[in-house]
Amino acid sequence: MIENLQRILKTAWQGLKRNGWLSIACITMITLSLILFSSMLLFNYISNSFINVLKSKMDLSIYFQNNIPEEDVLKIKDELLKNDLIDSITYTSKEEALKNFEEQAKYNPALEQALNLVGENPLTASLNIKAKNPKDYDKIINAINNSDFKDKLLQIDLTQNQRIINRMNTISWLIKIVSLVVIGLLVFLSFIISFNTIRMAIYSLREEIEIMKLVGANNWFIRGPFIIEGIIQSLIASLITFIIFAILMIVLGVRLEMYLPGLSISQYFWSHWFFFFGLQTLFGLLVGIAASTFAINKYLKV
Repeated sequence: MIENLQRILKTAWQGLKRNGWLSIACITMITLSLILFSSMLLFNYISNSFINVLKSKMDLSIYFQNNIPEEDVLKIKDELLKNDLIDSITYTSKEEALKNFEEQAKYNPALEQALNLVGENPLTASLNIKAKNPKDYDKIINAINNSDFKDKLLQIDLTQNQRIINRMNTISWLIKIVSLVVIGLLVFLSFIISFNTIRMAIYSLREEIEIMKLVGANNWFIRGPFIIEGIIQSLIASLITFIIFAILMIVLGVRLEMYLPGLSISQYFWSHWFFFFGLQTLFGLLVGIAASTFAINKYLKV
């Protein structure tokens, strides 16, 4: 059994060397497919993390009319806190709002001049609302619009607008679709090249195959080397892909995190390296084995 396996492996390796350029082309195409496949996994993490960061910064501010007493605003705050969708509420008085505005105006002469022209405090008290789930802001707004204190409000402002996140989700979805199309194209090309590699290997070994059939070699012994060829090509492509990503994480990981603060891409990669390597290896093996099996069934009659 072990001797037969050694012969199968030896024959498979000889087939790879005999069709060297085709094998290299096949490994290259599978590698490109795996690079795109792994990139899509990383992009999925980056886009989801970025959207979660945006969601965590979302809040809802409601501004009150100038003539509303502070006691009424605080009562409304207590009333809103009874809503199970709301996580926390921060009260900002007119005086605090003015102080915050003056701090910002220091760096903007136009704002400072406008404030001086007005003379009195033009700002109003407000409540800053944080929802437990960012998806619930629309429900909170509806509850406020249907409340008894609606006529005391000046404005409702969703500071980090839900539309930004919806756009991010749309962009993320479109990029994933494009990536899947490109991966599909590369997988098809990998399949064709791998298929032709096995076909040429079968053609170059046709005399040996005839001799093996005459001496009574079983189907697995004849078919095995060609399937092993596809597996070896996929494993080499997977290893190359992993090495490329490992180098990129070492060289560019810190720089990427400078441009994408809060997203530990390299840390995520290294903590999930087994998942990346395992998934891309499985993906590559499916392509290699499928192409080998199809070529064998079509051209190897045993």
